Amino acid sequence: MNTQDTFISNDLNIASNSFINNVDELVINWHITEVCNYDCKYCFAKWGRPYELHRSLEQIEKFLDNLSNYFIKGSPALKSELGYENVRLNFAGGEPMLLGSTFFIALMLAKQKGFKTSIITNGHYLIKGHLNLPKNVLDMVGISFDSQHLDIRKKIGRVDRKGNSLSGEQLKIVFNNLHQTQQGIKTKINTVVNNLNYEEDFSELIKAIKPNKWKVLQAMPYGDDALLVTKEQFQQFIDKHSGLGLPMFAESNLTMTESYLMIDPNGRFYQNSTDRRGYLYSENINVCGVEKALNSINFNPKTYTSRY
Repeated sequence: MNTQDTFISNDLNIASNSFINNVDELVINWHITEVCNYDCKYCFAKWGRPYELHRSLEQIEKFLDNLSNYFIKGSPALKSELGYENVRLNFAGGEPMLLGSTFFIALMLAKQKGFKTSIITNGHYLIKGHLNLPKNVLDMVGISFDSQHLDIRKKIGRVDRKGNSLSGEQLKIVFNNLHQTQQGIKTKINTVVNNLNYEEDFSELIKAIKPNKWKVLQAMPYGDDALLVTKEQFQQFIDKHSGLGLPMFAESNLTMTESYLMIDPNGRFYQNSTDRRGYLYSENINVCGVEKALNSINFNPKTYTSRY
């Protein structure tokens, strides 16, 4: 069986395999804000600018308490099903670091309430920010990086209003700084494979940076459809980087559907719709509680464990 056949077979098996492996860690992705300094054309983090929970520190603390009491201190069915020991709250966006001190407060509160913490960021404010990230508040960092070429990053929209964009060399500096300030941190690079970068070779950059994980994701059909790639083009990118000892983990559209625990800026669980018509939402967690909110969205533990 060749690489492509293996990839297609794995996608099909995800949906049918009834066996669930235990995972050490449950990851909850909180998209704390929709606001971002970049304007990536395939970005799926669009909610119509709802009222964002982070505007009230009281609501943030209530929200974190609700999550901690249920997922960490409680005994939910999901804990029995997955067998997780730790819960990691992953701050995503938009760009979380745009919130400055409010983000830092939320990060430290999460730590106090027993969460492991991580962030998905474009890295811009880790090298050009006015506020320094507090020491030892992150267990993992993931930086989104989609091209080594500025002209491609501009076409994708991975630049700010002044045309600034994180380069490959700056990415190396950011990772080096993080290892100095965040003891024992794990690192990850996220690359969204799209119509502009699927032929690009990232192997030398990944070898130089040595992340713990390099996640390559097929662009989802929630943004600019002109940037979507076919399954064959996505597989071409995977094949180019296979067999080189790179810590590559690939996620197709199918793998990403119903396999993430995601919370929007308003404090609601949400999930990708299988018919590509947007998102399905729960009620606000601070209003109805975690269990009721979680039970109202589709989450597939089998698909979740397949990603780990």
